[in-house]
Amino acid sequence: MVFLGPLRKGANTTPNKSDLAELAQWVPLRLTPSERALLTVLEQTLHVSEYTDNVDIASRRGAGVKTQRILEGILEACHIATGLVAASGQEPSFGTTPSQDNTKIKTKKKKKKDIKHKTHYKKQKKTLSGAHGDPAENALWLQTMFEIGRRHKVLNPASMRSTYGKLMYLMQDSQNATVAKSLGFSLYKPLQLVGPYLQQHGCEDLLHDPRLECAVRYITDRNPTTGEKYEREYLQTLVQGKQHVLEQLVEAYQDKMPPDDIRRAIESLADAMAYIESNVAPVQRMLKYLEDNFDPSSPHKAFSLALTTNSRYSAISSSNNYSRYGFSAYSSGTREGPTLTHSHSEQYMFVWQSLRLWCKVMRNMHRLWVCADDDLLSTRTSYHLYNTGQGLQRVQSCPTVRQVMSKLLAQTQQEANAPWVGLSVIHLGDRDVPNALVFIDKYTQIPRFLSPMVHFLQSLSDEHDERIEAYIQDQFGSKEQLKMMVLTDYFKHGFDGSGDDGGSCIDGRLTSSWNWTSRLTKKSYYHAFMLSGFQGFDGDFR
Repeated sequence: MVFLGPLRKGANTTPNKSDLAELAQWVPLRLTPSERALLTVLEQTLHVSEYTDNVDIASRRGAGVKTQRILEGILEACHIATGLVAASGQEPSFGTTPSQDNTKIKTKKKKKKDIKHKTHYKKQKKTLSGAHGDPAENALWLQTMFEIGRRHKVLNPASMRSTYGKLMYLMQDSQNATVAKSLGFSLYKPLQLVGPYLQQHGCEDLLHDPRLECAVRYITDRNPTTGEKYEREYLQTLVQGKQHVLEQLVEAYQDKMPPDDIRRAIESLADAMAYIESNVAPVQRMLKYLEDNFDPSSPHKAFSLALTTNSRYSAISSSNNYSRYGFSAYSSGTREGPTLTHSHSEQYMFVWQSLRLWCKVMRNMHRLWVCADDDLLSTRTSYHLYNTGQGLQRVQSCPTVRQVMSKLLAQTQQEANAPWVGLSVIHLGDRDVPNALVFIDKYTQIPRFLSPMVHFLQSLSDEHDERIEAYIQDQFGSKEQLKMMVLTDYFKHGFDGSGDDGGSCIDGRLTSSWNWTSRLTKKSYYHAFMLSGFQGFDGDFR
């Protein structure tokens, strides 16, 4: 997968053309204004609906009762959405006839009735049936609405944090053969992706045009390696040049596609490049902090990364008492502190390999999003409702996601050029990571907790108020001492084994880091974080 590096004077930072063509196969299209109107309807519908509360409950009754609850929940959501659109007076213009591959499941006995039903579709006007009508009559725009919600989440992972799970579980249930047959139509529609979209319109040559590399390049105002800001004039020249190339491409291919559609496809790829850079940059920065400040073979006495099972977070903390809160808890449920025993060299390599793997995952997030969507909505695998120790969860296999993750892990192991430290187990479809939705949610958290850390560490090189300077000098000795204290604490206790399987598995490394962030308020340097503008790791759920 392609990664477009930061722009630097004299540096070649353009991606490879074949990489762009590959990336386009996984990047969703930007939403149009009419699609954004439907997205608003979908979000309002999901906020009102109590679908998962009514469906995902422990019950000893038969499967027929659950199927009935699923049907009632889906139909209720469809009626709410239809009513909201009808009330707004902005009826969508997507037509009403279901596509051939999404038409309702037929039997021989219903053949004549279906033919009569199709005729009715053709004769009726392209308007909504109302909140109390047959949702099958609005099948096309319902499919479109749910596809828009899924596509929007891939494009903007920070949005729909409280409703996306409900959307995917509703869609997951609608893929069940019994449910689909009872509904009479399908809610599923494949995601609209840039590559297939251009191929459909005979414009795939755009992906191999050398000018596209310049039109989608990511422009940052800082050098991510040094944190130094670029000159304003230099940035303006880059932005103007990028826009000029984009217009050249629109003019060159407008005989194959409308100009707005070409611009939409190119800007979708540009959004993807910006998303990749914003995800990868904090991981790369932390990796550089590790390489620049720690010697893998000879540790500094005060800043050793060695771990023992008897060590506690109190080594550089203001308190020995920690409450179990945050993203996850220790798998053992009884012990505190590290569960791994590593020498300094082993811990250095353990952290280095973990960060390298995270870099690869961040570069491939679009592909993983699409694969997670395919696994969740697959008709080949079904889920089972289990109590995994974290409540009732939908446990479902994730073959597509597993294939991608296994490939990324193998590449990281090969690049490490050293024995792999810890377990190489990838938890998917089990009690630790029940399904693809939980998997993708966990890995979207990486930039959320690394970006504030990078911001704080970079801020130490800036000039501060005299009182802040005096506080740092008095409490920590110097800014350099404070930086090393934070880095040592994170590289030790952010990867100390506070996860499943002793914390050394692929999933456990991420869980350990989240456990570390939940204990930041207990650290002696917490107030220094606050003085840098730190407000939290998890962001807004709205």
